[in-house]
Amino acid sequence: MHGFRLVIGCLCCMFLASFARADAPPDPLRLLPHDADFCIKIEQPRKLVEAFVHNDLVQDLQGIDAIRELIDSTNYHRFYQLIAYFEKELGCDRYELLDRLAGGGILLGSKFGSMPLPVVVVIQGKDEQLLQRFKKLALEVLEQELARQEAKVRIEKKMIQNVETIHIGNEFHAAVVGSAILFSNNEKALQQTIERSRKPAGKSLAQSSQVVAAKRLVEPEPLAWAWLNLETVHNSPQGKDIFAMPRNEAILTVLFGGWLDVARRAPFLCAGVYGREHGALLSVRMPAGREGMPPELATHIPAAGQPGSRPLLEPKGVLYSASYYLDISKFWDGRAKLFNDKQKKTFEDFDAKTGPFLAGSKFSKLLTEAGPYQRIVVAHQAKHPYKKVPGQYSPATAIVLEMREPADLSKRLESILRAAGLLVSTQVKLKLVEEKYAGHTIIAYRFPEDGKFPVDVNDVRFNFVPCFVTVGKQFVACSDLELCHELIDLLEKEDKDKREQGSAATACTRIYAEGATELMDGFKDRLFTQTILDQAIPPEKANRQVQTFVDWVRRLGVLQLESNYGPHDFRYDISLRTAPKKKAEATPGP
Repeated sequence: MHGFRLVIGCLCCMFLASFARADAPPDPLRLLPHDADFCIKIEQPRKLVEAFVHNDLVQDLQGIDAIRELIDSTNYHRFYQLIAYFEKELGCDRYELLDRLAGGGILLGSKFGSMPLPVVVVIQGKDEQLLQRFKKLALEVLEQELARQEAKVRIEKKMIQNVETIHIGNEFHAAVVGSAILFSNNEKALQQTIERSRKPAGKSLAQSSQVVAAKRLVEPEPLAWAWLNLETVHNSPQGKDIFAMPRNEAILTVLFGGWLDVARRAPFLCAGVYGREHGALLSVRMPAGREGMPPELATHIPAAGQPGSRPLLEPKGVLYSASYYLDISKFWDGRAKLFNDKQKKTFEDFDAKTGPFLAGSKFSKLLTEAGPYQRIVVAHQAKHPYKKVPGQYSPATAIVLEMREPADLSKRLESILRAAGLLVSTQVKLKLVEEKYAGHTIIAYRFPEDGKFPVDVNDVRFNFVPCFVTVGKQFVACSDLELCHELIDLLEKEDKDKREQGSAATACTRIYAEGATELMDGFKDRLFTQTILDQAIPPEKANRQVQTFVDWVRRLGVLQLESNYGPHDFRYDISLRTAPKKKAEATPGP
C-alpha cells in the first residue's frame, strides 16, 4: 500500500511538473551572461502584436491612400503570403504560432565594450517540436529566397556543443536550443550563449540583483520592459565626464542637472511599456530620488508640502501646454559648486554687464525675484489679429511666470519690455497699445499694416501682437492679444478655485491632437491642393482623403509627458490617451 501511494504521488508530481513547464516556459534571461549591461524583453509578444494590429487607430490608417499604397505593395503582399504559407504548413494561425514559438518572451541583450556591440536575441518558445518543424521550414524558405535573389552569401552550417548553428555572412548567426531560438551578430557571442544553455546552474542575468530589482520596479505586468546597468555607464570615460561635478558642459547642468544627479546615484535605469484601454504608457524609472540630492541641484524639486507644478493652462485651440518647477535662482546661488572657475567667471561677468540692457536691473536680481513655477502655452487662434493675413502662419505662444516678489519684479519686467519695444521701434514701426481687460492693464505692440519691412517677405509679423500683463503673482507674456485675454480668464478662475493648486509632478507637458486638427482646418485648402497634385486624383476623392486624415489625427487624443521625484525613486512617464471612436464612426462587427 505504501509503494502504491508512492507511485501515485510520483505520477502526480510528474504530471504537475509537466503542466507547470507547459504553462511557464523557462525565462530567456537565463541565457544572457551575468555581466551583461542592458536588455530589452517583450514579455507577451502575442498580446503586444494583437493590441497593435487590432487597435482602431491602426486599422483606420488603412483608409488613408498613402498607407493603402503600402498595403497594396508587392513586398507587403509577399510578407503576408509567407505568413499564410507558414500557417498552412504548420497547421496554426499566426497568433497561435506566435504564442507557441515566442510565448516565453523575446529578449535582446548585450555587454558594452567592443564595437559593434555583440547583440544576442533569444526567442523563448513553448513547443519544442513545433519549433523544430518551424526551423526546417524557415531554412527551406531562406535558401529559396537567397537563390532567387542570386545572393553571394550562402547558408553555412556548423556544430557547436552538439548544436547545429546557421551562419549567413559575418553578421548573422543562429541556432535552436531546446525550445529557444538564438540569434546574434557575433559568432563568439552565439557560442557562449549555447554553452550557457548547457550549464543551467551557471550565473546568468536571471540571477542579477539589479535585474530582479528592475523587474519589481516596472511591475505590474508590462507588455515589454528594459534594463540598463548605470554602474557601467558611470565608469566609462564619457560617463565620468557627464556625471562629474562641476562638469565641463554647463548647459547639461542647467537643463538636466536633476536628472543627471539621480542617474549618478542610481545603480540602474529601467523602463516598461503598458497597455491601456484607450492608449499606452511608457514609464522610465530609476531607484534614486530627491533624498541624497545636493541642495544646489534641486532646481526641479519644491520644498516639502509644496506642489510639484501648477495646473496646466488649456485655452481654446491649445496645441501644447507645459507646467514645471524650475528654481533658476539656485543656479546663481550655488554657482561655486555647480560650475568650474571659468564658467563661474563667465556668468559673473555677464551679470555685471547686464544692467544697461535690463533697464538698470542685474540679471542675478531678476533670478532671485522670479518664482520657481513656470508655464508655457501654444495655441491655434482662429481669429487673425490683423486684417492682413500673413503668408506663413504661426500659432500663438505665451509664457506665464509666477513671481516671488510681484510688486518689484513686475515693475522691472515692464521697464525691460518697454525698453525692448522702444529699441525695436527704431527698426520697425510699432504702435504701443494699452488695454484694460477684466481689471488688468495689458501693454501691447501692434505692427502697422501699411508699413514696409523688406526682410519679412512672408508678412510673418502679422501673426503677432506682443503683449504682457500682470495677474496677481503671475506675469504673462504673449504673442497674441486674444490668447492673453483667455489666459487672464483662466488665471482668475484658477485663483478663485483654491482647491486645485497643482500636481505632484515636477514637470507636466501635454500635446493636443484636437488643437492640431483645428490648426489643420485652417490649412485644408492647401492640403486639398497638395493631395490632388501628389496623387493625381479627382477633387471629391482628395477632399475625402484630407478629411479622413484630419479625423484620424483628432483621435490621437493627448500625449502627456510627466516627471516625478519620489523620496527614493524617479519616474518619467510618456502616455498617450487616445480619443474613443465615435459611434457613428464605429466599424460594424462581423
